[in-house]
This record gives sequence, C-alpha cells and structure tokens, in this order.
Amino acid sequence: MSEQMDTIIKVDRGLCVRCGSCVKACPGGLIARDKENFPIPIENSWDLCIDCGHCVAICPKGAMHQRSMGPEDCEPIDNKLILKRDQVGQFLMSRRSIRSYMNKPVEKENILQLLDIARYAPNGANRQIIRWLVINDPAEVRRIAEMTIDWMKAVKEKNPALYQEAKLELFVEPWDAGQDRISRGAPCIIMAYAKKDERTAPPAAMIAIHQIQLAAPAFGLGTTFTGSINTASQSYLPLVELLGLPEGNIAHGTFVMGYPAEKYLCIPKRKPVDMTWR
Repeated sequence: MSEQMDTIIKVDRGLCVRCGSCVKACPGGLIARDKENFPIPIENSWDLCIDCGHCVAICPKGAMHQRSMGPEDCEPIDNKLILKRDQVGQFLMSRRSIRSYMNKPVEKENILQLLDIARYAPNGANRQIIRWLVINDPAEVRRIAEMTIDWMKAVKEKNPALYQEAKLELFVEPWDAGQDRISRGAPCIIMAYAKKDERTAPPAAMIAIHQIQLAAPAFGLGTTFTGSINTASQSYLPLVELLGLPEGNIAHGTFVMGYPAEKYLCIPKRKPVDMTWR
C-alpha cells in the first residue's frame, strides 16, 4: 500500500468494532473492508476524498482518523440539545424576514459566531468556497443603499421595460420621499461572495445565508435578503468599486441584519404543499 493510501485514514484496531458505519457514511464510497472486516481506503481515495469527516463523525468508538481530522478535532453532539418535532416545526415556520430594525449596533462577536455556524452549511463537494464581506457601519450601509437606488435610476434610463417589470419604483419613489426600502434601517450588511464563474457558488451561498438566518433569532437578531443590493453590486461600477471584492469575484447572496424593531406574534398562512406523490 502506498504512503498516501496508508495515511488517508488510520484505524485504531483496538477500538474499532468493525460495524461498517464509516463504510456506509462515506459519500464517495472510498472506504472498503479488509479480510478481517476492518476499514481500509480504496485505490485513488487520496485524490477523491473531500475531507468531509463523515467517517470520523459517525464512528461510535472514536477509532477513525482521517488525514485532516481525528476524533479529538470534532465537537461531540449533545443529545440534550436536539430539538423535538414540535419545537423544530414552530421554530422554522415562525422565522420571518425582518423589514424594520432598531437603531442599535450588532456586536462583532455575534456576527463572528453566526459566520462560524455558517461554515457547517452543506456545500458542493465540501469545497467551502464562500467568502464573506461584513459591513457593520450604519453610515456605510446607508451609502450602499443609496448607490443601489442610483443603480435603479440608471436602469430606468437605460432599460425602462426592465425597471417597470421589476417594479423598481417601489424602492425608488419611497427613497425619494425619505423612506429606505433597501437596507430598511439595518446597521449591518453581509455579502457572500466567490468566483464569478464558480458553478456551485450560488446554491452554496444561499444555503449558508439561510443557515445564518435560521440561527440569528437565537441571538435576538433579524435578517432579510437584499436582492437589489446583490444585483447592483454585480454591475453598477461605483458600488463595485466601493465594495472592493477581489478581482473575478462577485456577490452570490446578500442580506441585512440587525435587531428587529417589531415582534411577530403568529405564523402567517401559506399555500398548501403542491406535490406529486409516486
């Protein structure tokens, strides 16, 4: 066995009970069994492994060590913290997009903890390509909102049909009247960005952002997507220059965050599930 084959995984045979959980959990099917039923890597596993750590995380005895992590690197799951069915249902259904925020700054520590949670969101092949731009300055947020309005006004001049189709007047006219429907008074903008031509970036960004949005209420925070800022940031040169994303990168998802000024008291009605059952 080559050195690489021997180091992609290492199994403590004194602890391994040969249950085969790691074999079943490997998303690439890169773990087989030897003649004694101990886990062994298949050929080419070094090149094919995505370092997801599932083999380590599922081992009931802490016997599995993978090239990028071992049991000592993985935080154990506290079963006492697992939500019950009714708790999960209410929690997920009661999440709302917040469009009215208090004049209160968001603590840096809370933002860092939420971004840390987002690291564990599902992403294609465990590539972890999403990077974050955090603008936690109300004045800067206001400036970005203003530039987004400028972009909308430019769209009206160059492509009035698109302006009308996208109903951008619902943002521009209130802005001119002194009402911000872009950042909505939130003190913080967070942007998920990656390479422009990275095919897995859009879904990875949306999933990671949604993970933050689900976690935010536990910190007393609210969020809402800002598709207008995200779209403007991809093409409106003054905003592109202000944001200063690395060359070749674009925003694949953007949202604002802050402390909600209002509290929702019930779960609004939604359409019934539309499905085909086979």
